[in-house]
Amino acid sequence: AGVSTQSTGGHGGRYILDSLKTGAVEKEFYTDADLSIGSKVNVWGREVTICGMDEFTEHHYKCKFNVEMPAPIVYKSTEAPRVEREIPPYNGWGSEEDSRANCLKLIAQAPKRDFIKFMKKDRQGLESHVLRYLARMDTNRPIDIDRTFIISFFLSDGTISVFEPEKRNSGIVHGKFIERSRINKKDGGYYEAEDLFVGALVTFRSHQFIITDADEYAKKYAENHKDD
Repeated sequence: AGVSTQSTGGHGGRYILDSLKTGAVEKEFYTDADLSIGSKVNVWGREVTICGMDEFTEHHYKCKFNVEMPAPIVYKSTEAPRVEREIPPYNGWGSEEDSRANCLKLIAQAPKRDFIKFMKKDRQGLESHVLRYLARMDTNRPIDIDRTFIISFFLSDGTISVFEPEKRNSGIVHGKFIERSRINKKDGGYYEAEDLFVGALVTFRSHQFIITDADEYAKKYAENHKDD
């Protein structure tokens, strides 16, 4: 080893040979004599226990050290309890499918849609592919008994919207009541076209509605698909 005497000026320098290795750092290393079944080895600050070895290694210790290795140490790794992923309840912001996608992946992705169904059931000329129903609230509150709503079911993607028509001197703001989105049923799954019919009791976003009437297109659709 040598000690550099090179100056910071960059004009060259000289080296002095350290024959006595006065600046050397002594390091100790593991050898085969330190390793055996049951030995504990420090590997970068972590203590590791040797639990077994193969036949070649056992033969090496028997020939070199005349040592019979003990039986391998039986160990079982402790698995952390599996934590079921809990999806937080829908808070009403955006669509429920978008909110769920934010919980499943670190980088949120838009939910996949049935493009073929969308193309088949999208508006085509006079065929709107939208089922519209007249409904009222299932309530005993005097202020809500006379309120009427229009429920629209879009066949292209299974979404539902609820609109409240204007009623003069009612004291209630009319307009969009529930944003167009897919709506869950209490027993799981989403509302489909077969769940909506005259007399049906449905629950949208904690509001209960009784369907009282349907437009001609919805009645015709129900008649044509009664066996579906």
